Amino acid sequence: MPVATYAYEVRDKTGNALTGEMEAETPQLVAAQLRDQGYIIVRIKEAQAPKAREARRPTPARRVSHAALAQFYRELATLIGSGMTVIRALHVIEENTTNPMLRWAARGVIPGVERGQRLSENMRRFPEAFSPLAVAIVAAGEASGKLEEMLKALAEYAEHDLEVQRMIQRETLYPKILAGAILIIPTAMVIIVQMLQPGMLGAGVLVPVAVLAGLLGAVGLGYWLVRAYQKSEQGRTIVDRMRLTLPIFGGVAQKIVMSRFCRALAALYSAGVTMPESVKLSADASANLAVASEVRAAIPHLQKGGRLSEVLATSRYVPATVVAMLRTGEETGDIDATLQKVADYYDDEAKTKIRQMATAIVPICVIIAAIFVVLILASFYIGYFNSMLSAASGG
Repeated sequence: MPVATYAYEVRDKTGNALTGEMEAETPQLVAAQLRDQGYIIVRIKEAQAPKAREARRPTPARRVSHAALAQFYRELATLIGSGMTVIRALHVIEENTTNPMLRWAARGVIPGVERGQRLSENMRRFPEAFSPLAVAIVAAGEASGKLEEMLKALAEYAEHDLEVQRMIQRETLYPKILAGAILIIPTAMVIIVQMLQPGMLGAGVLVPVAVLAGLLGAVGLGYWLVRAYQKSEQGRTIVDRMRLTLPIFGGVAQKIVMSRFCRALAALYSAGVTMPESVKLSADASANLAVASEVRAAIPHLQKGGRLSEVLATSRYVPATVVAMLRTGEETGDIDATLQKVADYYDDEAKTKIRQMATAIVPICVIIAAIFVVLILASFYIGYFNSMLSAASGG
C-alpha cells in the first residue's frame, strides 16, 4: 500500500493542542502511533504531499557554547521525564531558549519529528548545533527507550567541558593580566619619560624595551601564522602534534585530550553504541587530529573482533596508564566505568598542573616587571643627577 501524508490535530496530557503531519500507509497507523506517544486524537485527515524543505537559512554567526548545550539537553530531559512528548518539549525549548543557534536548530528539528521521524535523524541535519557524538547518544537512547537518561548524560558531558574551560580561564586570568601589564606599563613609562625629558633614558632602558616590543610583535605574527596554517587538515594535524610535544605545556595538553577522549568513549559505549563507532566519534571529540588519526587506525582491528588496547599500546600519544586501565576494563567487561575513572584522573592531573604553572608564572612576571621598573627609575635618576651636576659645574 502506498504511503500517504496525514495531517493531525491532537491534545497532550495537559490539554495543549498540537498539529502536525505524519507519513503512513493508513490513518489507523497514524492514530495508533499518536496514541502510543500519549496524545488524545482530535482529527486526522489526508494532506497534500509535503513540500520540499525550504533552503536552510543562514545560521546565526555565534557558536553554541557548552553552557547553552548543557541547558538545552538538561531542559529537554526534564520535560520528557515529566511526561511531556518530544514534540511539545521541543516547542517549549524553542520558545524559551535565548541562544539564537539552538533556537534556529530546534525550529528546524520540529517539523521532521512531527512527521514521525526520530529526533536523532533531524538533529543530524544541524551539525552546527549538535555534534555527531550527541546525535549518536540520542539515537542510542531512542533505540533503548532511555532517551531521558541519555539526554542527562549529554548535559553532564557538556557541563564537564564547561567546567574545564572555566577552570583554565580562571587559573590563567591573573597571569594573563600580569603579563599584559609587563608589556604595557614599562613601554608606557618609557614613552612618557621620553616625551617629558628627551634623551634622559639611556640604552640600558631603551634597548630592553625595544627587545620587548620586538618580542611582542614576533609572538603576534607567529600566532597569526599558526592560525592561518591550521585552516588545512594537514596543518592542524602538525600543530596538534606540536601541542602534545611542547615542554611543560605539552603534558597538560595531553592530559586534557585524553580526558576528552576517555569521557566521550565511556558515554558512547555505556549508551550502547558499538565499539568501532564509539572510537570513531570519541576520536573526533578529543579535539586533537594527531591523537584522532592514531585512534581511528584501531577501527579496522575492532571490526575484526580485536581489542582497542592492543592498538593503542603502539600509539605515540596515548599514555601507558590509559592503555593499562583500558585493558583492565576489557578483561572485566566494565569498560565505560574504567574509562570514566581514567577521565576523572586526568582531569585532576590537568587541574593540578595548570594551577602549578599559573602559580609559577606569577612570581616570574613580578620579577621581570620589577627589573624593568628599576631600570627605568635608575636611568631617570642618573640622568637627573647628571643634569644637576652639569648645571652646578657650569654655574
